[in-house]
Amino acid sequence: MTKWAIVVTLALVLSLPPPAAAEARVKFSDFYIGETYQGGVGMGPKLQISPKLLRLNGQRVEIFGFMDGILPRDGMFFMILKEPLIGCPFHSVDFDWASFGAVFLKKGTDYIDGPIKVTGRLDVGRKQDETGFTSYVRIYDAVVGRAQ
Repeated sequence: MTKWAIVVTLALVLSLPPPAAAEARVKFSDFYIGETYQGGVGMGPKLQISPKLLRLNGQRVEIFGFMDGILPRDGMFFMILKEPLIGCPFHSVDFDWASFGAVFLKKGTDYIDGPIKVTGRLDVGRKQDETGFTSYVRIYDAVVGRAQ
């Protein structure tokens, strides 16, 4: 290979965009440390976000779970659940904070029955989110599909 060919090849390689970072996989058990069960109104635990989620805050992640069946008309938001539920966990006074997270989609979707995979940008910390609810774990710019 000539010097010229080496220089051209090197220039082409250096001009390529960096490869996209792979998403870090998170699990519901990664959300918090300590107690996460709320036994009733005003009986919520003092939630502590795990060091893993704090490290991943702002980064792209993937998580597997189930879609809560209640979507707004635009289909741009839902809760990802640790396991499928018959009733609505958000109309109950007792629940486990470590069993769900808020998902804000990049593009609207219809309900998906069965296991799903969500990929998006992780946002953690206590916040009154766009739904008006207080949440601690959110995924923005999300893409959702059936789990493979």
